Amino acid sequence: MGIPSVGVVSSGFTAIWEARHRAIGCDALARIVVGPALTEVSPERVREEVLAHADDLFKALTEQPAVTTRPSGATADLVQYHGHDTLDALQNLNDDFLDRGWGDGFPLVPPTPEAVEAMVNGTSRARDEVVVIMEPGRGIATVEKIAINCVMAGCRPEHLPVVIAAVEAMSEPEFDLTAVAQSTGPQAPLLVINGPVRRRLGVNSGRCALGPGAPSRVNTAMGRAVRLVMMNIGHAYPGVMDMDTIGSPNKYSMCMGENEEANPWGPLHVERGFRADESTVTVFPCGACIDVPDLVSCTPEAVLTTFAYTANAPLTPSWMWLRPEGLEREPLMVLCPDHARIIAEAGWTKNDIRRFMFHNSRVPLGVLKNPTRPAAVTPGWKWLLDRPDDTMVPVVRDAQAYHIVVVGADSGKSAYVWDWGEPVTKAIRT
Repeated sequence: MGIPSVGVVSSGFTAIWEARHRAIGCDALARIVVGPALTEVSPERVREEVLAHADDLFKALTEQPAVTTRPSGATADLVQYHGHDTLDALQNLNDDFLDRGWGDGFPLVPPTPEAVEAMVNGTSRARDEVVVIMEPGRGIATVEKIAINCVMAGCRPEHLPVVIAAVEAMSEPEFDLTAVAQSTGPQAPLLVINGPVRRRLGVNSGRCALGPGAPSRVNTAMGRAVRLVMMNIGHAYPGVMDMDTIGSPNKYSMCMGENEEANPWGPLHVERGFRADESTVTVFPCGACIDVPDLVSCTPEAVLTTFAYTANAPLTPSWMWLRPEGLEREPLMVLCPDHARIIAEAGWTKNDIRRFMFHNSRVPLGVLKNPTRPAAVTPGWKWLLDRPDDTMVPVVRDAQAYHIVVVGADSGKSAYVWDWGEPVTKAIRT
């Protein structure tokens, strides 16, 4: 654009800087590399670090290098693997794929031309059709490329339309895939399958719906395929664009069906505007999945009070700093059939649940203030600084922010999914 620019990059984030510039097909722009990420340090330490690089900053702004663009993308050659026998060759393939960063750490199914051809036949869409341009690496997600990753994950051809729909959902702006894929936190997509496809494919919506084992084989394969697509098409490789501080097993695979038969209020996809006979996938940007055990309560108020306390668990003094305008929470309440039955038999609707949660999950402002930097809040929340510490602050923008599904078996144990943005639902084009 002709505007002098320079990036200020922490030393641990140079890989993501370079990867982002490769993604937009542009030679590396001017940058200054400072020390480690300036988190958990005093304002004085930040100022000291910045001023130490002031001369480099001014030089970079006044001596801009010529920036040239280059074409992105390349045609891959067919690679062959050999060994003493088939198992040895397979091991060599897995070792090489992992070295290249293409695997998730579990053994992969070889994406041979024959296997990919069979997978592509799982949809009527053309193999070279561009489904989306996938963030954060702006990879071109064609049907064939998605199919390759489905093969590697252990999917069957009939699973491909579900994975394609999930990729489409994650690429909608409100999902904010760039933040989910690149965050220093453990964000991961959570797939909820609804409609006839759930039974036809054998998607587990009962006990151990999120795995592991044979009952959730389909769930696991489709969820794993989504992660491989994020890596190999979206370029969200660990340590390159995926900057997760610790990581999470949730990032391997999170996929489940809704137990529509045990849902007394009607399934999720109907509530979101689809017909009951349509098949859909709803993708939630999951920050964490928290167990909600309550085996003794027998009234809606008692069960939902347990949920309300759980809803406060992720809140810390950094909450107001990390919650800028536009990043609103839309948590997912995963009710087990027992809890859903207790609430519904008392005549409560989903909106009754939402209203109870909104009012009973509020917390005192004093709990959320940063003890060392009380003014460290985003501009939209600075009005709270003048309020007394006993001011009750909601954890979501309004009652309608809560999403509700019924999953699992009779047990008295539900789950609360701390979110990282808005869910998106897409129809599955079988």
